[in-house]
Amino acid sequence: MRPEAHCICDLLPTVTTTTQVVVIQHPNERTHPFGTAKILGLALPNATVHTVYGGLSQSLHLPLEVPADSALLYPHPDAIEVEDIPLAERPSTLVVLDGTWSHSRRLYHENPWLQDLRHVRITPATPSNYRIRKEPRPECLSTLEATVCALRAFESQDTHAGLDALLRAFDGMIDRQIDHTSTAPRQLRYRRPRQRERRDLSPLLNDPGFVVLYAESALPGGQAGAERELVQIAAAHLGTGATLELLLRPRGAPPPPGHMLHMGITLADLEAGVTVDEARARLAEFAGSGPFGAWTKSSLDWSAPLLPAGAATTQLKTNYCNVQNRGSGYLEDVVAREGLTPKPVDCHGRAAVRLANAIAIGRWLRDRQAARSGDPS
Repeated sequence: MRPEAHCICDLLPTVTTTTQVVVIQHPNERTHPFGTAKILGLALPNATVHTVYGGLSQSLHLPLEVPADSALLYPHPDAIEVEDIPLAERPSTLVVLDGTWSHSRRLYHENPWLQDLRHVRITPATPSNYRIRKEPRPECLSTLEATVCALRAFESQDTHAGLDALLRAFDGMIDRQIDHTSTAPRQLRYRRPRQRERRDLSPLLNDPGFVVLYAESALPGGQAGAERELVQIAAAHLGTGATLELLLRPRGAPPPPGHMLHMGITLADLEAGVTVDEARARLAEFAGSGPFGAWTKSSLDWSAPLLPAGAATTQLKTNYCNVQNRGSGYLEDVVAREGLTPKPVDCHGRAAVRLANAIAIGRWLRDRQAARSGDPS
């Protein structure tokens, strides 16, 4: 017998977002008792849920018209981390696929228009709290959690309180359902504690050769369908503080003026830059074999073509979440929360601030690891 799904309408806030949310739902999700897309439709006035009805043909094709600047939340290799999208390039509409991973892949492949959209991704700081429905991997989130995570990067701070309230309502649904099913003894073994155990920090942080990275990428000419290119990489030895900045000469059209202004880089800076091969050689001379770290996965991904083969890497953001057993928020928020004072870094644009903040967090994590080594617990 299917467990009863309790109504949470009385818990739902109304969250008005500037970003439109378009959910494309696999037909199997429409009647699922634990589906979360319906919660988005109820709580977000600017969200619409479109369920695909395949009919006799079983086709999942659903042609929709969305704005040209729309972004698809999908873990494609070329997807951009939502936190790395400049303010001027944030989408007016976020398209989300609702279904299991196999269902989402089928929706993606049967709707070629989705493949033409700009792709964005999220890197969850904490595991999903969707404890009544098993996710295939620890980093996977429910449709609601993934959408809220993306919206937090796109929306102003004024909207964050409403998004947090929506997650609390979602947690309430989970708690109610677990309370209901916990009366059956056989269900108890599936209940997991909400508070995860303290996790170890990466041993790479103690390596004397550890190098912190920050990378910028851009769309050539601002074309949504173009392949993003590495524009800038800034690196610093965590121990000595020595830094290196490399600007890469555009292989095709330069980034749009608005994006260059946001990065704090001029066209003249880029035209005087180096090639990818030259950048790789200079980074190798500066950093050797590493290891390397960056606040987010996107900086590591964009730096990858310049790193030595098989170089060891770690995300500072993940290490921070592990040691504090909480989500992080933006890098700047963490620096302020921990009372850190980053030292200035000599490089162009916002990379100077981002790299300085990442260095401060890296040193804070290294100090925490040293303190842990003497912790008898």
